[in-house]
Amino acid sequence: MPDHESSEALMEVVYDELRDVAERYFRRQPAGFTMRPTEIVHEACMHLIQHGNVEWTSANHFRAIAIRKIWQIIVDHLKKRQAKKRGGAGVIAPSEYSSDPGDETIRNNRAWKRIPLEHVTIEWRDRAVELIDLADLLSALREESSRLHDVVMLHWFGGMTHAEVAQELNVSTSTAEKDFRYALAWLNQRLEQTKG
Repeated sequence: MPDHESSEALMEVVYDELRDVAERYFRRQPAGFTMRPTEIVHEACMHLIQHGNVEWTSANHFRAIAIRKIWQIIVDHLKKRQAKKRGGAGVIAPSEYSSDPGDETIRNNRAWKRIPLEHVTIEWRDRAVELIDLADLLSALREESSRLHDVVMLHWFGGMTHAEVAQELNVSTSTAEKDFRYALAWLNQRLEQTKG
């Protein structure tokens, strides 16, 4: 059983780094985008502390698991909204910062607008891609190889060095680099196909 006190201590060590990870991928979203990096990181960390069953070996280990959880929360959030709003699907969002987007009076206010999910993008290498498209491809990559998936998530999304990724996945640094190059080519090829 994990020690909640040690989990909380590890969270404090890596919290700012995790917030930077989340913020980096929300900078280019529309002004009314409702997800907030701090809330997502807090939700991920609280979930790991309260429901996790992992014995943390280091701050990097906690960070690696939290990075995966942050991505999962982002994707789950968007897919739930997509399922609720099929056919004109969109994220209900304010034109200015407000309180609870679920509040009926706020939702009916004309200041609120609908942001189509196809406009929710994420920076992938040198261009913006649809976040849901990339999430689906990453899931497909995980089915082919969970290690390739983890290398991409930890290095690209989480900002970990190849050496840190290698340590976390118990492989050599050269293997982590080679895996990343292969996964990158795999994903790029399929992203090109989605454009057609």
